[in-house]
Amino acid sequence: MLIDDTIYGYAVARVKAMETQLLDQSQFERMINSSTTEEAVKVLSETGYSASVAELDDVYNFETILADELSYVFNTVYKISPVPELIGMLALRYDIHNLKVLFKSKFLGVKSDLLIPVGSLDIAKLEYAVGEDNYLLLPEKLRRAANSINEDFMINLDPQIIDLILDRVLYEQLIDAAREYDAPFLEGLFVRQIDLNNLKTLIRVKRMGLSRDFLARVLLPNGTLSVDRLTSMFEEPLESLISMLAISDYAELVSEGVREGLEKGSASTLEKLSDDFITSYLKEGKWVPFGVEPLVGYLWAKEIEIKNIRIVLVGKINRLPAESIRERIRDVYI
Repeated sequence: MLIDDTIYGYAVARVKAMETQLLDQSQFERMINSSTTEEAVKVLSETGYSASVAELDDVYNFETILADELSYVFNTVYKISPVPELIGMLALRYDIHNLKVLFKSKFLGVKSDLLIPVGSLDIAKLEYAVGEDNYLLLPEKLRRAANSINEDFMINLDPQIIDLILDRVLYEQLIDAAREYDAPFLEGLFVRQIDLNNLKTLIRVKRMGLSRDFLARVLLPNGTLSVDRLTSMFEEPLESLISMLAISDYAELVSEGVREGLEKGSASTLEKLSDDFITSYLKEGKWVPFGVEPLVGYLWAKEIEIKNIRIVLVGKINRLPAESIRERIRDVYI
């Protein structure tokens, strides 16, 4: 489906105006250098979050602000987009996230408040579907995935199957949709996310001492780093693994993030570098005058902003040193 990008003129102009409200690095520095959580929230009250902060009854309830902001931004961009289906496609990640939370709560008996009201599917509908084992109201592909999770878990009792099945159906739909709408920039985004997901999976499987066959089963297709290539690296020592990936687009990310993941068992550096890698890619489309690129970049920018706010406030609540918080902060989009 070929789309005339000039139809994005109004939406791009609106997004550019909204970008001026994004928090910049200096504002995050002020929050990081605040001595208390209350002072950090006060800095936030001087930004576009002022109205939401004014209604906050307790600084420890900041997650309600972040969830509402994310929902508002997605709804706004969806409404102004001349091709809202592409924005709905980006929101699919949150439907998948919510299904993961609900299935893990059901099978592991763990209560969670991590549901995010952003996806295209009503949370109450998802709760009913998972709670009652009735998936008739879900879209066909999610219905099949949900039934597969139920069947597989009853046999293997392995919660990893939840992520495996839902991630696979997510990225299959994202890649298919990007190709259907002839959106190579979006396809490039999803391919990179698949690669990063697979690199994290490779590290996790190696750290857990699981088999090469298991790795081949859980890796996602359609990445630039093929499943065959990644499984061939499985038994290689760390330095060889890093050398083999040094000629890929992920060289810097691998040399720092993968090393820390395999040597120390920490995923924090790889997670940060992965987010920064995606931010860098999306910045390439920031100044496109007509097209979906600035809309996608803005949505990601808002997601990263919200993640950074959470990192700072959680760090303040736990009284982490400023430098410890700072090293976790993601690069900002503006």
